[in-house]
Amino acid sequence: MRVLLLDAAPGKLLDRELECLLGHGLTITLNLRRVADAASALAAWTGRVDFADFDAVEESALLAEIIRAGIGYHAVKSRAGVPCRAAFLAAATHPALTNQLRVIGRAGAGTDHVDLAAAARHGVTVTHTPGSNATAVAEFALAQLLALTRNLSKRNEAARHGSWSGPAAPAVELSELTWGVR
Repeated sequence: MRVLLLDAAPGKLLDRELECLLGHGLTITLNLRRVADAASALAAWTGRVDFADFDAVEESALLAEIIRAGIGYHAVKSRAGVPCRAAFLAAATHPALTNQLRVIGRAGAGTDHVDLAAAARHGVTVTHTPGSNATAVAEFALAQLLALTRNLSKRNEAARHGSWSGPAAPAVELSELTWGVR
């Protein structure tokens, strides 16, 4: 089975993800466009995975990769929710391809990036991993909350320039605030 990783996991997660996929006997093509250290990925994985380098959000570039050499992919995986529209689905499932697309997977919540009606028409299963990053999202929200209530960006900048001073007024405590999500 041929799998195209549109936007790979960051840092050490990339190595874990590739090892896992290769361990299942899959043939992997890694899109290097959003890999932070592409040179290291090439050095570590050349000979074990194939590489591409294209802007997956640009539909024409995505289509070109899918139909390159008439091979195609059985599965496409995305972390950021790369748009998979009707034209992509038609091209990726075209009978002239050696491998027709059967699965679109997203590492994260939601499938709104995929034209679900077109996927169903072309027999493509769409999956995702709801809740897989819930802890990270909650932690990020808490970090942002603290950064805003403590004015951390301005304090950080001042400290970097050698100016450290206490707050002009006591900081607002989180327990004193009412928060809403919109």
